Amino acid sequence: MSYSGTDFSPFGLIGRTKVRSTKTMTWQDAINNESLRLKQAGILDENINAEYLVMHVLGIWKRSELRDHLQKNVLREQELFFKKLVARRLLHEPLQHIIGETEFYGLRLFTSSAALIPRPDTEILVEESLKEVSRFPPKQLQILDVGTGSGAIALALASKITDASILGIDVSPDAIALAERNKKRLKLQNVSFEVVDVFGTSVENKFTNSIDLLVSNPPYISAKEFKTLDAEVRDFDPRIALTDEADGFIFYRRIAELAPKILKDDGKILVEVGYDGAQEVEKIFINSGFSILRVVKDLQGIERVIVVKKNHESR
Repeated sequence: MSYSGTDFSPFGLIGRTKVRSTKTMTWQDAINNESLRLKQAGILDENINAEYLVMHVLGIWKRSELRDHLQKNVLREQELFFKKLVARRLLHEPLQHIIGETEFYGLRLFTSSAALIPRPDTEILVEESLKEVSRFPPKQLQILDVGTGSGAIALALASKITDASILGIDVSPDAIALAERNKKRLKLQNVSFEVVDVFGTSVENKFTNSIDLLVSNPPYISAKEFKTLDAEVRDFDPRIALTDEADGFIFYRRIAELAPKILKDDGKILVEVGYDGAQEVEKIFINSGFSILRVVKDLQGIERVIVVKKNHESR
């Protein structure tokens, strides 16, 4: 991972001031001590968590840079701030929310409670989308990201397909504001974001037969399953980004309903699906007259992404 620009945490400045150090504690000592506490609280990858919290205090992003600080003494102000961060993690607040950023498809993105934290599995959706883009004849593609959240998928695609026009839509103004913030950080010009309710009546008219590629990682947790989610997800990610408050398939049905009206004749759909949800999503699209091109598994062997083709008779 790499840090670009100078948008470092203000707390990184602490290390440049002349403040009295603690007696003998080094950053390695601090990581060791707090890793143990995190482990006892049931936090997985406790050492990595502690390291990233230290890096946030120091205002660095590369783990290689952390090595240069491990044997340095911890300043009192730094120690207090570090312990405050650890206290939040001990309450199972996600690491990405605490440090306010994450990495997705090689991009450094801001995160907040306004949108779902981008997950590594969603990078498969980006990879498969890029494969489909390469199969289109040369032209400026129109790509629509439904439920864009932080803008992760749209921004990842924009960073790789410079001649495409990409639009990310979401019903949440706060999510769109976060996506715009990420766009500004990455300085990408071929992507835009709008507050749009995909269940609204104006969507068909807005995008009539204009979209080459529709991508989406929609809320696919059922209302019943939501209650069983890990607290780290259930209590900190926005509920609206996790569940459709029904059976987990409402958004796929809506996409299948909209797609014949908004896709071009050679248009494609790529959607992420939840655990054990692929077969039902396939049925939804097949029953709506679409063809399933492929189903892609993640590293755990779970069917994670479905690629769908619009049939000419699907109108």
